[in-house]
Amino acid sequence: MRYYILLALSIFAFSSLLAQKEEQQRQKFRYFNHSQVGLLIGEESEDQARKAMIPTFQTVNGVRVGNHFGIGIGVGAEPFEYTVFPVYLSGYYFLTNKKNTPYFALKGGYAFADSHKKISNYYYNGEHNNKGGLMISPEIGVRFKVSGFDMTLSGGYRYQRLESRVTQEATIYTYNHRVDYKRVSVALGIMF
Repeated sequence: MRYYILLALSIFAFSSLLAQKEEQQRQKFRYFNHSQVGLLIGEESEDQARKAMIPTFQTVNGVRVGNHFGIGIGVGAEPFEYTVFPVYLSGYYFLTNKKNTPYFALKGGYAFADSHKKISNYYYNGEHNNKGGLMISPEIGVRFKVSGFDMTLSGGYRYQRLESRVTQEATIYTYNHRVDYKRVSVALGIMF
């Protein structure tokens, strides 16, 4: 009888250990979503084509690897001279696993543009074939818990290249136009 009780206790203990190990394996890779609303702050051009503050809307879907790392794919929308839609890879590093922790993030990818824009006014008739361009954005921020989900507050640097091919109708003159935006980014987000 003792043998059966010892065998039952051993099986129970072994299955508990396996269940804990399986739970730890599941916890290694956890899905997350990080959605942000913010501003890109920079220099305004004299012709008002480049605004001083541009709103930014972004969301990243990815996986947390362990307690400190996260990687995901992000998309966004931003109204520069024309609206661009960045698609990028985003990496995160959280300093601790506590409720409130600083983090670092690096986003890099390509911003696709609304492709075609015809401009017609007193001074100018022409077409812009917008192509978008490279996007890189390192960030530093703080994640803090608020009733069941995480809030984030971040700041960083944003480099955005925008390219377009411009055709002037009167002279049939075509040229490439490139603008490199270098902006400070400030964002508030939620992460779950």
